[in-house]
Amino acid sequence: MADKTHYDILKVTQDAPEEVIAAAYKALARKYHPDKAGDSLEAMRVMQEINISYQILSDPHKRNEHDLWIAQQQAGARSADSAVEAASRKAPPGKTPAGSESLAEANKWKAWAAKTAQEAKEAQERADKALADLAKAKASDRAKWEAWVEKTARDAKETKERAEKAAAQAAKYVEEALKAHAGSDGV
Repeated sequence: MADKTHYDILKVTQDAPEEVIAAAYKALARKYHPDKAGDSLEAMRVMQEINISYQILSDPHKRNEHDLWIAQQQAGARSADSAVEAASRKAPPGKTPAGSESLAEANKWKAWAAKTAQEAKEAQERADKALADLAKAKASDRAKWEAWVEKTARDAKETKERAEKAAAQAAKYVEEALKAHAGSDGV
């Protein structure tokens, strides 16, 4: 899995208890906080990532969703990779592996699924940041921020749905390739 998870950003394991996550956040925040790091753009970017990651991992519901996303990414990568490996390994030299058309389609959809999953992650981060900005907004600006939070949440949901459809399509082609490959084993 190529994407950085919120656990990676906070430098904790996925099974880390809340206290460890809070401690990791505090340690990183001390290091990258603008009072300590100055006006460094990189430090500001890292601090924003740290804040978003802590916001997600400190909320049990959001953490559970993130864990499910990680599991989906790992499962999708394993199934597509194993199908390609199995078909390639069993093909006689000079012959096209059975189901190679499906494997090619699966690889295209796998790449698309990874791209849309990254877009969904970025859209969710924008929605989380908008929500954090809403909490800091002045009363006179709340209506504007509420509309922005609603829009970014809707965008995140739509992008996540596209990513799930792409992952399902990749899984379909992997399954077709595996069936074609299994059918060629008996020939």
